[in-house]
Amino acid sequence: ITAGRYAKAGEFPWHVSIQSNGKHICGGTMISALWILTAAHCFAEDVPPDLTVVVGGIDLNLPLEEHKPDSLILHKNFDRMSMQNDIALILLSSPIEFSNEKIPICLPFIYDINTWQHCWISGWGTTAAAVGVPASHVLQKARMKLISREQCLERIPQLVENVLCAELERGERGTCQVDSGGPLVCSYWNTMKWFQVGIVSWG
Repeated sequence: ITAGRYAKAGEFPWHVSIQSNGKHICGGTMISALWILTAAHCFAEDVPPDLTVVVGGIDLNLPLEEHKPDSLILHKNFDRMSMQNDIALILLSSPIEFSNEKIPICLPFIYDINTWQHCWISGWGTTAAAVGVPASHVLQKARMKLISREQCLERIPQLVENVLCAELERGERGTCQVDSGGPLVCSYWNTMKWFQVGIVSWG
């Protein structure tokens, strides 16, 4: 996240780091003890043999709990050219034990974007727009606002179906490389529950 703010411990307890060779490649979201939701474009067709899912913390320089994947499911209609249906699921080989820093996200049951309030993205991605600036080892966050498909088409005429658009709230700075697969989460009506309404795909 470019010039985002540091997340606090336990603020995004569903956010996981998907790693290859011990390096963060994509974000993901805990949706149950065994399943991780992420972006399909993070992977080739098969699970890399060295893939791990790291959970339970915001600082990747600290020793955190690691889980091995059992299998990877890419959306059957995922298109690498258009990025349509950029969704994947990872089945873990062992369940996550929930705690204050490991809590699954709720999945939405409302599809009207006007319902959602207080939206955030989070990630360990690049923290500056310059090429070669290393990713942050501490989770970053930025406040987002959902925008209508009509508004989005005005800016991106080639927009495919099944894409949700969001922009930074005024005064925020946005996502950059290596934030792919991370969640866009929102709450509604001042509830204390958070719902994942999107997966960071491109932008």
